[in-house]
Amino acid sequence: MSFAENKLFTVSELNALVRTLIEDVYADVAVVGEVSNFKRHTSGHLYFTLKDADAQIRAVCFRGDAERLTVEIADGMKLVACGRLTLYEPYGQYQIVAREVHEAGEGELERAFLALKEKLEREGLFDAARKKPLPKYPMRIAVVTSPTGAAIRDVLSTLERRWPCAEVLLFPVHVQGREAVPEIVRALDRLPSVRGVEVAILGRGGGSLEDLWAFNEEEVARAIHRCPVPVISAVGHETDFTIADFVADVRAATPTMAAEIAVPDRRDVLDGIDGNVRWLCAYMDNRLHLQATRLRELLRSYALGKVRGTIESSMQTLDYLVDRLTRSIQNLVRTRRVAMEGTASKLQALSPREILSRGYTICTSAATGAVLKRVDEAVSARLVRITFADGSARGEVKERSNEG
Repeated sequence: MSFAENKLFTVSELNALVRTLIEDVYADVAVVGEVSNFKRHTSGHLYFTLKDADAQIRAVCFRGDAERLTVEIADGMKLVACGRLTLYEPYGQYQIVAREVHEAGEGELERAFLALKEKLEREGLFDAARKKPLPKYPMRIAVVTSPTGAAIRDVLSTLERRWPCAEVLLFPVHVQGREAVPEIVRALDRLPSVRGVEVAILGRGGGSLEDLWAFNEEEVARAIHRCPVPVISAVGHETDFTIADFVADVRAATPTMAAEIAVPDRRDVLDGIDGNVRWLCAYMDNRLHLQATRLRELLRSYALGKVRGTIESSMQTLDYLVDRLTRSIQNLVRTRRVAMEGTASKLQALSPREILSRGYTICTSAATGAVLKRVDEAVSARLVRITFADGSARGEVKERSNEG
């Protein structure tokens, strides 16, 4: 083909054509390679090269996608970049525009994650019906996390700000590495034996899929499931999801959010109390005013006036009857006193001492004291006592006489 028969392109036209062809065919690709020449531009865009033993390709991750990455890119890392293949026209540079970046090996982890998620979901570990409600005003909170990570600082500062009356118990564990899973399981199993723990926060800060993998292990998931204490899962950033998030009673996007979910804000509680007090005072004032109005109306009512008249009339009749009863009792007492005084006078007149004062005497046996009524008794007694009104005398009976 002669030169004249070829279509003549400018460089810009050719690059534009090649770019269109590449993007049409390779709109969604994933490339694995080692990072080199990494640069974070002041614009927020990320520039780096992916290479293997035989070749390399330029890569760029623009700021909007870079802000969502969970991987801290550095030279020497082995990464998988997912995005579209394109051509940077000004330089004719073949490159990949990465939307997502993962550490190499995450594909296997992702498959393991999905397999375990499906298994536990079939067993019902994610069912909403089994999730426990959180206490409204917890006073003792357990935090299962690393004692040196940013998560514990975020949780403590948030709890102190929102609900400082709560006691926080730290259960220190590794949150990645071989020690993480057994330590997390032991901490969760220990929670029921700690008196007063009402809610637990389980979590850590952000990281790669490998960093967060302890929270995707089956042992941890089952420990959360059997824990009687409500568990809030707060693993990684808002875009991170783990098996622990699905099993936990509540999932929080971050440790800070977990603390906000776990406790109320004291300012809201105090405002609520003040509002309730104001409402109660207004309600009581209204009720008292209403009852006072009803009482005044009742006091002015015809029925109550009639009842009051009946009561007042009955009270007056009662006073009259009380006066009559008092007078009757007083008259009865006077009559009985006069009769008693007459009876006393008669008894006084019949008294032996009264009889003796009129000149009579009483003769009794000096030995026995028996009253001697007949002369034969006096003779038989021989020694007698004669009682006068003013005293007595002893004597001896020497002779008998029948003269009166």
